[in-house]
Amino acid sequence: MTSAEKHAAVQDFIQSVGIGQWDGVWVDGSDAAEEGVWRTAAGDVMSYLGFTGEEPNGGTIETCIMLVGANVYDDGCDRDYKNLASLCEH
Repeated sequence: MTSAEKHAAVQDFIQSVGIGQWDGVWVDGSDAAEEGVWRTAAGDVMSYLGFTGEEPNGGTIETCIMLVGANVYDDGCDRDYKNLASLCEH
């Protein structure tokens, strides 16, 4: 996500396709290559993150971004979430 407006549009899209408010969705972005530098899958530095509260707080263990409702968290990329949607910018 690159702006608060895009964040809101993503939330609207997620709701429009029937994903529940409390269902997590993986969104494009990771800081696995360099801690604290969040990049898209294409390698571009993310200019807007919109993390919630004290997030990101997982250090090198939580290197992916998850959107749950309006909240943005860092989480482990290897989580075994069944039927978890993912959303990448194209």
